[in-house]
Amino acid sequence: MTQVERALLPSLVDEVVTLETAQGERLLAQILVVFDEGETPDLFCVEVIRGTDGEWIQKKDAGHSILLSEITQVGPPPAEILEPNQ
Repeated sequence: MTQVERALLPSLVDEVVTLETAQGERLLAQILVVFDEGETPDLFCVEVIRGTDGEWIQKKDAGHSILLSEITQVGPPPAEILEPNQ
């Protein structure tokens, strides 16, 4: 992830973003906490899906603690997910 993306992480708490990891995994996740200090900076997030009414719904048992060094990209949710259901 870029330094700009890393600097923005604290402002994204409670927001839904797309996270891509070094393992190639892509998560649609709501960031809950960012710890950008100490020996193992990380964040805690929960995976979400878009509900039929447009609300974000947390997936069961889908909490993740991810080292910041393992995140390769942070971005907005894909546009097709943000568009209202038709």
